[in-house]
Amino acid sequence: MAKEGMFFKKAGELNKYAVPGNSLLMQCVWACILVLSGTFDQLTDMIIFAVFIFYGATALGVFILRKKMPDAPRPYKVWGYPVVPAIVILISAGLFINTIATRPREAGIGLILMLTGVPMWFWFNRKSKVKSQN
Repeated sequence: MAKEGMFFKKAGELNKYAVPGNSLLMQCVWACILVLSGTFDQLTDMIIFAVFIFYGATALGVFILRKKMPDAPRPYKVWGYPVVPAIVILISAGLFINTIATRPREAGIGLILMLTGVPMWFWFNRKSKVKSQN
């Protein structure tokens, strides 16, 4: 991402051992902040909440793309289509609703953590557009 201008340049730099040391340090700091922010149970609830949003969206995307692009080449077939993706969507929606009902704090924090990526995307996308115009 850093090499493509979609993240901080420092994160993409390699050290003398050809390792992205700055990136690893940033990731370490972020992981420490998350670990110190609550219990392991709270952290996993936040992550699972966010992950199942993406699982459900991915399965929903299969239906959307099959509807919008019915003749597109399909080098990879979805096993059990349409039943399996529909079950994934239902389970994802169930876990989403259950987490909001049973752990609203963790669901809210997980949603906020996910949504912090939106302004970052706009920021880096704006910067990459400025570079491409020059």
